[in-house]
Amino acid sequence: MSFERLTRMISFRVSENEFEVLRSKSEASGARSISDYARFALRESPSAAGDRADADFDQLSLEVKRLSTDIRRLTDLLEGTRGLPMARGHAASNGDHVEA
Repeated sequence: MSFERLTRMISFRVSENEFEVLRSKSEASGARSISDYARFALRESPSAAGDRADADFDQLSLEVKRLSTDIRRLTDLLEGTRGLPMARGHAASNGDHVEA
C-alpha cells in the first residue's frame, strides 16, 4: 500500500443496503476502512481494466504491424531469388535433380 498523503475528498450518499454491502465487502477484503475499500474498488474497476486492455491492444496491434512488415520483406526476398539459379545439388525448377 502506498503511503502517499491523501489530500482530496470525494463524497457521495449510499442507501443503507449499499452501505452494508460495502462494509461487508470491505471487511472481507481486509481493507482498513470502507474508504480504503472504495478507493481500491475504483482503481480496479472495469474501466481501469479497460484502460489496461486498450494498452495491451495497442501493443498487440504494433506487433502485428511489425510481423506484417517482416513477412512482406521475406516475401520480397523469396520472390527476388526465384529467377536465380539454384545451388548445386538442389532440385531445379522443373523437379529434375541438378548434377555438378
